[in-house]
Amino acid sequence: MNFLENNNQGISVVIPNYNGKDLLELNLPGIYASLKHANVEYEIIVTDDCSSDDSIEFLKTNYPDIKVVSTDTNLGFSGNSNHGIKNASKTLTCITNTDVNFDINYFKNALPHFNHENLFAVKGKIVNYEGDPDNITTINETCLTYIKRGIIRFKCDIEPDNNKINKDIGGQYVGLGCCFVANTHHLKAIGGFYEIFSPYYWEDSDIAITALEQGYSLIYEKDCIIHHNHGSTISKTQASSKRKRISNRNKILFTWLHLKGSMNWIKHISFIFINLLTRWIAFDFSYYISLFSAIKRYRNKKPRTSLL
Repeated sequence: MNFLENNNQGISVVIPNYNGKDLLELNLPGIYASLKHANVEYEIIVTDDCSSDDSIEFLKTNYPDIKVVSTDTNLGFSGNSNHGIKNASKTLTCITNTDVNFDINYFKNALPHFNHENLFAVKGKIVNYEGDPDNITTINETCLTYIKRGIIRFKCDIEPDNNKINKDIGGQYVGLGCCFVANTHHLKAIGGFYEIFSPYYWEDSDIAITALEQGYSLIYEKDCIIHHNHGSTISKTQASSKRKRISNRNKILFTWLHLKGSMNWIKHISFIFINLLTRWIAFDFSYYISLFSAIKRYRNKKPRTSLL
């Protein structure tokens, strides 16, 4: 399918929101400008995760065209995003955060790539900053996955050599991060974000690797640029100790879901065993909480289910 020849089918922009009224007010104009510049039909869906601020009232007053989908209970990023994905009706779906500002050419530069039937998603350059947009902390392009002491890790502030993605863990891949454009059918078929990672962290890496494992392709487009106010959402509402425990738990879950090769598993089990014996010496009891929480979630995990 050549998307440019069928652009009436459009783009659904899904924005998960939790108490993000100020961020929506700041960043929605940029999304509209980029969509209109691309000359494509669109819909914007804000999925609200039980916000206690006046996010919904703000949207109803200032953006009545936006479809608001609210959850009955707080689901975290994965579950809340999946509500929006289920409601997406256009050929493409963009998943983005409230703290993301779009370059005017973002969508225009992403669309031509969707000539390829097996393309899952296009990810652009993410310029992370804190507070002041000039205070750039990192630039996220593609991620390099590697295995260290039996745990899958990744480094995302690297410049890619080319658009070819190694499908094996331990090679370069496109980490989707806080914003990407996906083929809606493929996104729904894969089941959206895996809610085992709720409330947050590692779900974007999981969906990228899962897409590759299922035979889809990913593309990094350096001219799709967004500016991300890193730390303006989760870090303001969640204590750093809690975020660390959740990140460590989900890092372990991610490894269990995607680690391949008997030698890698031997290294992983050995690493876990050594940590069980030694972490208490450094009074790092949070490791035990993360590990046993991961075990509980993994044992009770539900299979990925299609959102089609």
